[in-house]
Order: sequence, then structure tokens, then C-alpha cells
Amino acid sequence: MKRMIAVLAATTALTLAAPVFAASESTDGSTKIDYKSNGGYEATRSAEQTSTSGTTTKSNADVDVDVDSKGRTSKTVKAESSTDPKGLGNKKDDLAKTTYEDKDRGGYKQTTTRKHKDAAGTNTTYTTTTDVDVDTDGNVTTTAKTEKTVDPKGLMNAKSTTTKTKTVNGKVVDQKVSN
Repeated sequence: MKRMIAVLAATTALTLAAPVFAASESTDGSTKIDYKSNGGYEATRSAEQTSTSGTTTKSNADVDVDVDSKGRTSKTVKAESSTDPKGLGNKKDDLAKTTYEDKDRGGYKQTTTRKHKDAAGTNTTYTTTTDVDVDTDGNVTTTAKTEKTVDPKGLMNAKSTTTKTKTVNGKVVDQKVSN
């Protein structure tokens, strides 16, 4: 009988304690998709989570796709996230945005920007532009340009590096790096 009461007491204690542990961490999220008459769509997703240690993580993503009368697409994808551990001045932010647009004969232009801000306040930005053209003979010319900028917090000493590469049919014909 004593053993049965001990088991019953332990089970009751676990049953009552479980909601307390579950309540200390929370997660919220939502997703929405709207379809367009041109065949494209808009989608949005957001989520927020707070851990038991007090760290809040947020993320948002937006996608917008359009299709023109010739079937060419243009897309914009934007994603943001942040992590904020409990305390002051230690938040980290990330942002990524990509735009894409089809061209005639299979070419396209894509621009991607990624930004990161660390807990010390240093901003790092990468911007990559890729331009692909296809001529009437089917030759593919790709020009890719990436610019990296590192800007430490409040020190007015941003440094940039630019890399530009041009290829024709997959072979590098020109490559430059500048600071």
C-alpha cells in the first residue's frame, strides 16, 4: 500500500510539473499564401520562439513571384532573422534578399544581398549580381560581381572588396579583384 501511494504521489507530481516546464518556452508561427491570376503567388511566413533561458529568435520570410504574358518570371525572396539572448546589447540580425528576373532566350539577372550584424555591432554586407545573357548563336555570357563590405560599429572604417568574373560558355575570360 505504501508503495502504491509513493507511485501515485510521484505520478501526480510529474503531471503537475509538466505544464510548468512547457509554459516556460513558447513558439508562435504563421504562414500565408495568396495565388495571383497571372500564375504567380505571394507567400509569407513568420515565427517567434522564446527559449527557457530567455533567448528570443524571430524569423520572417516573404516570397513574391510574378509571371508575364510570355511566361517569364520575376521573383523576390526576402528573409530576416534575429537572435536576442537575454541581456543587453547582444542581438544578432541577418537579412537576405534576392531578386530574380528572366530574360529573353533563357538569360536572367539575379541580385542577392545578405547583411549580418553581430553582437558587437559590426555590419557585414555581401551584394552579388549575376547577369546571364544568351546570344542568338546560343553562347552564354555570365558576369558575376560580388561586393563585400565590413563596417565595424561606429568606427568609420568600412572596408570593401569587389570581385568581378566574366565567363563565356563556362570558361573564365576576365576576373578582377579590387579593394
